[in-house]
Amino acid sequence: MHIKTMTQAVGICMALLAQQGWAQQAQESGKVVFSPLNVSGEAVSAEQQALEKPGAVSARGADTRLQPVDQILRGMPGTFTQIDPAQGAVSVNIRGLSGFGRVNTMVDGVTQNYYGSAPSEVAHGSVPSSQFGALIDPNFIIGVDVSRGNVVGGDGVNALGGSANFRTIGVDDVVFTGEKVGARTKMSAGNNGVGRSAMLAVAMKNPAFDGGSVGFMAATSASVIGNNYKNGKGTDSEEFGFGYNRFYQQKPKSQLLKLDLKLSDFHALELSARDYRNTFTRRDIRSDDYYVKYHYTPFSELIDLNVTASSSRGKQKYMPEALINFVNTSTANRADAFDINNTSSFKLAGGDALVTVGGKLMRNQYSKHVESLVDDPDNPDANRQSIENNTFGPAGKQKIDSLYAGLQYNRGIYQVNAGLNYTRFELTGYKPACDERVKCFPQGAAHIALKEHGINPSLLVSAQVTPWFQPFASAERTMRGPNPQEVFFSNDGGASMNPFLKGEKATTYQLGFNSSLHGLLSANDALNFKALYFKSKIDGYITSQSFLVCDNGRKCNMSEVIATDWETVDEYVTNMYIYINSATPVRTRGWELEAQYQLGPAFARLSYTREKTSQPTSIASAWFGASDISELPSTYYNLDVGTRLLDNKMEIGAIIKHTGSNRRLSPENEADEVTGEVTKVDNPKIPAVIDLYASWQVTKNLFLRLSVQNAMDKNYSEALNRLNSMPSQSQDNTPMSTARGRTYVAGLEYRF
Repeated sequence: MHIKTMTQAVGICMALLAQQGWAQQAQESGKVVFSPLNVSGEAVSAEQQALEKPGAVSARGADTRLQPVDQILRGMPGTFTQIDPAQGAVSVNIRGLSGFGRVNTMVDGVTQNYYGSAPSEVAHGSVPSSQFGALIDPNFIIGVDVSRGNVVGGDGVNALGGSANFRTIGVDDVVFTGEKVGARTKMSAGNNGVGRSAMLAVAMKNPAFDGGSVGFMAATSASVIGNNYKNGKGTDSEEFGFGYNRFYQQKPKSQLLKLDLKLSDFHALELSARDYRNTFTRRDIRSDDYYVKYHYTPFSELIDLNVTASSSRGKQKYMPEALINFVNTSTANRADAFDINNTSSFKLAGGDALVTVGGKLMRNQYSKHVESLVDDPDNPDANRQSIENNTFGPAGKQKIDSLYAGLQYNRGIYQVNAGLNYTRFELTGYKPACDERVKCFPQGAAHIALKEHGINPSLLVSAQVTPWFQPFASAERTMRGPNPQEVFFSNDGGASMNPFLKGEKATTYQLGFNSSLHGLLSANDALNFKALYFKSKIDGYITSQSFLVCDNGRKCNMSEVIATDWETVDEYVTNMYIYINSATPVRTRGWELEAQYQLGPAFARLSYTREKTSQPTSIASAWFGASDISELPSTYYNLDVGTRLLDNKMEIGAIIKHTGSNRRLSPENEADEVTGEVTKVDNPKIPAVIDLYASWQVTKNLFLRLSVQNAMDKNYSEALNRLNSMPSQSQDNTPMSTARGRTYVAGLEYRF
């Protein structure tokens, strides 16, 4: 479907339905009468709700298997993570896309924009490895929701491939129903570098105001994580050549405060403050997040108002000698956002309609402070050039403004979900003057401003044909603006910056179905699953390439240089690594399956992904650690099987993890003989990895848990782990594995 046609169709559909609905509402004197709502006494888990919802969505509840956050995400179809052990942040990958703008990573619905840069002793020139991610304490996470492709509303703004939202502990997760005060504590400890961790949360909830309530929660968490471990062969990670040393030991600390005010049946207010502190890889890291949410629901089907205002601050302060030639060095990121929307519900043409209209403003800023130690008597500008011609901490500001609308219409067995958003991007920053021997525009120093806008429609149609068959199909257009880290990349000062960079745009189609079956092998068994096929085309994919100066100061890329056998290269031979928009679209397609099966006390959960993609490599990733390869394994699946005993109070099971063929950036930084791009090479084959777990609810208040990770003590290198591409992992040096060997973790949770 052509994008213009799809936009018009969605817009006309939404406008007509909304207009008819308002007209019909005005003619009716009473309240809108909806179909009877059947309320079940048994709570439906987040995983179950996601399986029953049409579209590419997945969810996980609170972790009871003592799994790392990376593994929880990798246990969802189409979802993976980028692992950089030097960062201490979670970086979500959806269908081969990762980073700010490609995946909208949120905590309690608030977008995270943290950009970590960790000093590395083994990288090229000891430059830092850098990566977008979220600083979140795992002890606070009670669930995660992932949407792949189609994301309607504020969560879909500046989200190219989808969104992931981490839900944190709240008042109702601490205080038992019917009680006024409560506490919840959890502790865990493990060998092989896992360390120990503890969290304590206390809360109160009392009636207040006119039929309302007031709730308050305070939580604190602290961990001690080792700096080394042993792999499946018993080799200590200090011998890997990655730079594991005392700087890799960390002791993160976090606090979380939440205040819930239900002023009446109409007004609800939630305030939250969360901080994170860590000293890690010669950095003092701090992050602070605040938000206030207001919900207004009067006795009117036309008003369901939500307002969210948030502010986030992040800072990294580097220790002396952490960065070569720099002192008193720090970086900072800031994010401010405001989101307001209203949902109206009404009867329409024999069906039920929900219309949401809203707007979102986002302001992101990246800054740095650098003092150079370079002192060259023969070059008075050496100090300034050292700062300008350095890739550390690109700085700039982003303004993202969006208006959006959404429609959900249900009639009979059919459901239509349509979305439309208009987004405007603006990026500003400073570009130093270019060397006189290089042609640039502008040639001198200047403040750059890039502006772009776009309309992004989405449409999803589903039908509950039978209780066991609900097919759905969707088409959507998404986009994201360029980041300061791309436009203002400065390995050669202003000459390597691109003031003409455009954002990325993706068109995605999905076709699948949900199913719920009972009585397959037994009268009481149940099978729920979701299967889908997706296909995406990304126009203007942003990647970095190597450029040299050719005749008359002209910039020419490496493919032209290779084709002319270097005859066009001028005497100015410094490589400029410039981020550009790929002229060839990036195409991704694949199959995703998620299923749950219950037979008496036995259960099984499967997530399966088979995907193919064609993302080009980025030379800045290989030489300056700007990011890493994000291409997913060809296939990967997780199978969780187990049983519940002692009246469902004890749970014993195993998680089988299979990862198919996957690739990494060449550790030798080999380049393609035609294009000059850094090549991808096969990662060593990954065997099946098995984790064992057990959980026992001793009493209403006490839970005991045990996990044996990599129980078979397999030796392997994790997919999408940055360490796989380090020089020590080259074929000449006999690669050593980066994953932990057999590891034991024990934990307990107590509520009172």
